[in-house]
Amino acid sequence: MTPDLIKVEKYAEKCYDDANCRYGDGSYMIHIRMVVDFITKHGDVFKTVKDGIDTIGAAYCHDLIEDAKQTYNDICKIAGKDVADITLGVTDVPAENRLMKHLLTMGKTVKDYRSIILKMADIYCNAKYSKESGNSMYTKYVAEYKYRRPIFGTALMWYRNDINEKALLEMFRELDEIHIE
Repeated sequence: MTPDLIKVEKYAEKCYDDANCRYGDGSYMIHIRMVVDFITKHGDVFKTVKDGIDTIGAAYCHDLIEDAKQTYNDICKIAGKDVADITLGVTDVPAENRLMKHLLTMGKTVKDYRSIILKMADIYCNAKYSKESGNSMYTKYVAEYKYRRPIFGTALMWYRNDINEKALLEMFRELDEIHIE
């Protein structure tokens, strides 16, 4: 099943609004649309149109479980199993600190290259927004990227047959550039 992206976007926006999620002083959809735009810009990383569409659907949903009290099954009903699987792949695992949360989450993120691409888009957008707004989180994002990048890079090598490597290198170039202080 290919998700109806307009339906998924409206569902996500309602859920984030109902949960009072904010991004800076604005709607949480600012962040969500940044992630969608980044994935769309790099859509040629996907060798199939379906993988690209499913990942965009998951971009709309990627914080629904963590931040808006939605479930995997809720996302399945609206967007389909593939979108729900990708979303679950990037949903943080509870842990005693940020490092452990990231390491435990990455263990499931790397099981699906679409989840890795989504997480890369998410961390790019968080770093970009923080850098441009002068937010102190930018320094943390730069430090975290130092351990995330080699893990994601290594994991993506497993999926060489599923991705366009030239497009992936361009994504990494942008990620590397935004994470340089």
